[in-house]
Amino acid sequence: MAANEKLIDNLDIRNTEFQLLGILLQYPDRIDDVADTLEIKHFQDPQTQLIYEILLNQFQQNNQISRTKLFLKLKKDGIIKNPEEIIERLTSGFNTVDELKPTIEIIKLNYQRQLLLKAAEKIKLLAENTELDISDYQARAQEIIFEATNESTDLDKHIFMMQEALMASFQEYINRKNKEADTGLRTGFISLDNLIGGFKKEHLNIIAASTSMGKTAFAINIAKNVIKRNVPVAIISLEMDAREIVDRMIVQEAGVNAWKFSQGETNEEEDQRITKALDNLHELPLVISDERGLNVAQIRARLRKFKAQLGYLGLVIIDYLQMIHIPEEQMYNTARAVGQVVLQLRNLASELDVPIVLISQISRSFTSRQDKRPVLSDLRDSGNIAEIADGVIFLYRHAHTSAAAREKAIEEGTEKDTEVIIAKQRTGQTGSVKLYFESEYVRFIDPENLSLEASIPNV
Repeated sequence: MAANEKLIDNLDIRNTEFQLLGILLQYPDRIDDVADTLEIKHFQDPQTQLIYEILLNQFQQNNQISRTKLFLKLKKDGIIKNPEEIIERLTSGFNTVDELKPTIEIIKLNYQRQLLLKAAEKIKLLAENTELDISDYQARAQEIIFEATNESTDLDKHIFMMQEALMASFQEYINRKNKEADTGLRTGFISLDNLIGGFKKEHLNIIAASTSMGKTAFAINIAKNVIKRNVPVAIISLEMDAREIVDRMIVQEAGVNAWKFSQGETNEEEDQRITKALDNLHELPLVISDERGLNVAQIRARLRKFKAQLGYLGLVIIDYLQMIHIPEEQMYNTARAVGQVVLQLRNLASELDVPIVLISQISRSFTSRQDKRPVLSDLRDSGNIAEIADGVIFLYRHAHTSAAAREKAIEEGTEKDTEVIIAKQRTGQTGSVKLYFESEYVRFIDPENLSLEASIPNV
């Protein structure tokens, strides 16, 4: 922009801001409309910032604003030269109250433009940092752009009158009755879906258990069930690589022994099942990031990119919480830092309008209890995630808690039994369901699914 064009632009911005303040002084009863929409930061001229701050302080103290008090304040503080001229400028023109809303919109637009210009400068400086690798640069650049474009200046969309809220609620109810509403993403396990109603958009769901209970296998199983309905899924794997994840899906789909598959010792009939599984999975909408040591900003950047690539995301799986990188300066209080990570991921679920499944370890406090079923307090060592998360699901395999328990379970034929405990659900029921874990195929089976499949006649 040429220097004289920039000068004219700044002059227009200043005139618009003075116009708004003039309307307020002519119609002081409309301060409510402005105070709930504009903050001091939205004004770019230092003089209009100061004047608006004084008017806001008057309003907060007395529920009204006064031109006389504004003049006396400006004169007493001496911060603005010639306060008489300022008051004259604010009150000499005539503006109708109809101009209030358009003027507010122009000020908000100017503010957004300034944020984008500052973001461009930050990205330019970032590009000059030769110590950053390309992935760090992309993550930080996307974060800067997101912050500049995502800051809302429209508070009205989060404020509802009773009539509006009732109508929205009733419309959603009608949509559910007519099977036209999204009531939750089904996991593919009928027993679990009947209890939780599926994973809701914008919700953060924790799947937690002690070591080797099958958390990752369960999440991969859900991912496979979802993509087979042609719903896009993104997996952020901070532990396993992409090939291992896909190997598990192939083994689950083909129903072949995982060890034999990994060693290349499958027979001809099993090879045919593997080939069929590859055909079944080949075109399905799955994207995997398997880079270790990512922080939340990098996870956010990748998921935004995946959403753009796939058009939308139906489900995000992050494996797992304790592997997300936390900056060294936050490590003095690990529990608090982890809690902040979980809060950021919950906000990310809302931003992307997608359910996020976050896998987590639990503390070993359960080992001293007689009943070793996990409870919400077992998550305490990982920050306040039980309070932040929208849903918490625990996996519990009693046969896996001790050698004696395993021997007894084998005798009773219950070694595959897995209790899926819904310990928290913001919008649904809590309780538990039983699944079977087939370790040979690294997959979970729902008795309800088996019952349904058995009832379908062979054609």
